[in-house]
Amino acid sequence: MKRKKLLFVCNCNLNRSPTFEKYFNKNFNYLFDIKSAGTLYGYPFILNEELLKWANKVYVMDLIQEKYIADNYPEYLKKVEVIGISDQYDPHSIELIELIEYWIKKRKLIK
Repeated sequence: MKRKKLLFVCNCNLNRSPTFEKYFNKNFNYLFDIKSAGTLYGYPFILNEELLKWANKVYVMDLIQEKYIADNYPEYLKKVEVIGISDQYDPHSIELIELIEYWIKKRKLIK
């Protein structure tokens, strides 16, 4: 079975998207290939066309990242889904992990 490629995107790739990447790699690396990126320049792992081509599905944290993709890479917008987690959590915090687990259950991403 071919593994689905998931890309998680937030602003800086410091808190939300790398926490998703680490959580999925720890718990579901047998199901998915996972990467994360940010949309703001000056930070590591900036979103680019190569990453968008690679991904089967792109999960953005909020509408800011969706708009960034719509403005800069509109041909990939069909791959994008907004998760809806605001930028207020420390990386790998209990609150953020709980939101990730809630989102996975709500989305029925893992059967």
